[in-house]
Amino acid sequence: MEKGLLQRPPAIPYPEKLEFVHKQSFILEGLGRREELTGTEVTNLYANIQTNYLGVCVATAFSQVAKSDKVRKYFLRGKEISLKHIKVFGSYLEMASLPVPASFEQEVSESQEAPFSDKIMMFHFSLMIYAGIGNFGVSIAETQRSDLVVDYSRLVAEVLKFSEDGVNMMIANEWLEQPPLSANRRDLSKG
Repeated sequence: MEKGLLQRPPAIPYPEKLEFVHKQSFILEGLGRREELTGTEVTNLYANIQTNYLGVCVATAFSQVAKSDKVRKYFLRGKEISLKHIKVFGSYLEMASLPVPASFEQEVSESQEAPFSDKIMMFHFSLMIYAGIGNFGVSIAETQRSDLVVDYSRLVAEVLKFSEDGVNMMIANEWLEQPPLSANRRDLSKG
């Protein structure tokens, strides 16, 4: 913090008095963008930008060391999707005159020596994708802006398609192990 390297999250003023919403338009503003964001919306936007920057860094690192050209291209596609999402989320913060987190992609080393197999990297990348989808779900549930809900929904659909492409690649390479399943009671009761 003394060196000025620590990035502070956005801050909103502490309310001086209790206020109530008097119009439904606070939530359903006809897809128009109001300038102000609720504290929860700021928190979710900031967190989603940070996690997308983490995805950018992992995609950058993994693309440098992947053996398969298809896997490398998949990571780079993920990086582009994350960068696009950062722009969308950042525009909301900028409109509210709040700081947008900075990238830390410069921290990725220049190594081209793979510490993991393509299979392990795809597995970890897919876990990050699923966590991001979960973050978007929480954000949708907690926002009170219809325009933000529309953007989250649109972006989650894009991530789901991207995830499906990754699963198909893992299946084609026989990298996707079936997880343990619950007992099929119907089949067991047939004798």
